[in-house]
Amino acid sequence: MRRPLTTVLLAFLLCSSFATPAGPIPAAPMPPHGMASRHSEMPPSLTTPPSADEIIKQACTEAAATHKKVMVLFHASWCTWCHKLDTLMASPECRPLFDQSYVVCHLTIAEAPDKKNLENPGAEELYAKYADQNSGIPFFLILTPDGAVIADSRIKPSGAKPGSSGDNIGYPGSKKEITYFMRVLHETTPLTADQLKIIREKLPKG
Repeated sequence: MRRPLTTVLLAFLLCSSFATPAGPIPAAPMPPHGMASRHSEMPPSLTTPPSADEIIKQACTEAAATHKKVMVLFHASWCTWCHKLDTLMASPECRPLFDQSYVVCHLTIAEAPDKKNLENPGAEELYAKYADQNSGIPFFLILTPDGAVIADSRIKPSGAKPGSSGDNIGYPGSKKEITYFMRVLHETTPLTADQLKIIREKLPKG
């Protein structure tokens, strides 16, 4: 499930209380899943969020050194489904599995006007390059350490090129979304069937 970017202001009010065919993307991870971004922990007047280019380059460097892949998560502070995905990945059962397979980094986009300071410069443009129009968030990309996009969160047939269009799964909630999410994990990680089952059991029944 996902939140369309066109609902940013409404959601904020309600909740406020590659080398793909386009070529390799400029390849840093933020803190572990479910934790606040470093730049969002500091007063806005004292810091500028790192750029998308800086974040991804750092993540790719770490991935190369640790023999992992990179998972880039596009999210926003108001996005309920983004928080649900972070919570899933940060759970005691799942976090070690994601950590052994990916360097996970977050790129903040689509914030409400009074929270634009949280956005990573260049992240909106990167999202627009790799996501279909109205894909919504959360949206993810899977990269090799050299910055090649090998998968994303758009449902497509097995064997389709990473840049191919498809419906964004967002937070995998339906049977179709869960099936695709598990397929991506199977194809881009060394996780065993038993380890993948642990993640599957944390998702909805579908």
